[in-house]
Amino acid sequence: MMLAAAPALALFVLAAATGGAPADKPFRTEVAPRIDPVFDDASSLREAVDQFFALQAEMETVRDEFSTAVHGALAQMGPIGAPPPTTCPADIPRLYGAASAVGRRYLALGRRFATRFRDIKRAEDLGDTVALTPDYRTRAKKAHDVYQDRIRDYREMRAAFYDQLAEEMRHAGCNLSAAAPERGGPDPAIPGSWVLEPTEEEVASAAKGGAAPSIWIQIDNSRCGQPSALSIDGAPVGAIAAQKKIPVRAHAGPHELCVMPGNDKRACGAPGTVRRAYLHEGWTLVVRCGE
Repeated sequence: MMLAAAPALALFVLAAATGGAPADKPFRTEVAPRIDPVFDDASSLREAVDQFFALQAEMETVRDEFSTAVHGALAQMGPIGAPPPTTCPADIPRLYGAASAVGRRYLALGRRFATRFRDIKRAEDLGDTVALTPDYRTRAKKAHDVYQDRIRDYREMRAAFYDQLAEEMRHAGCNLSAAAPERGGPDPAIPGSWVLEPTEEEVASAAKGGAAPSIWIQIDNSRCGQPSALSIDGAPVGAIAAQKKIPVRAHAGPHELCVMPGNDKRACGAPGTVRRAYLHEGWTLVVRCGE
């Protein structure tokens, strides 16, 4: 039996000698392994913080321009409580186009702003902020509150531009595409352009499965010589006394508000009676009676 196995063993040795079996090769790496830091050094993180707050200041300026443009256009559609126009006002295309152009600038700044915030938050999560001086660590922490404020601005501005102004213009037969031609960048006429991230309050509320947080808003009826009835989401809230400004308890988030002067016989829900808005702490509605 042992002699019979010898030829097979000889063949195996021959194959190995002639390269029939693969030879073992050592493991090699052509590039040395490395770890890329999120930021090159503390100075890069400080620059990201500085850029974040510079963008915040610029966004606040553009937000004021946008608000002025939107409210100027809304004023052409008639005062709150008045029947909406049945034909497109002559000056509306120009005003709407100006508001749309400013809105594009604001949304473009918002995208850069959100990127810088994500950089700061990631640095905090990785512990990189310990390399900052105390003043910059304070500013990095403050960035969270500033970012939440901008998100609430997004909600309010979207409601004023897209939900309110655009809807009234459609009702009056205005051509929105002709009033605001394509100019590149994020389009404020598209609802998805007004999305950054949910606020921390909304995330916490969703996690608990509860209602939106309670807030105080202001209804300013000081310009009207008669009381006005207030409804939120179709539910009567009460009367707002003439020439008074009162606080009203509500829930944060998008809502429909109806403010009707006492001598107006229309029901809430009729064309021109409802205003859509994103409510947040300190939000104010100024009632214009068209007197």
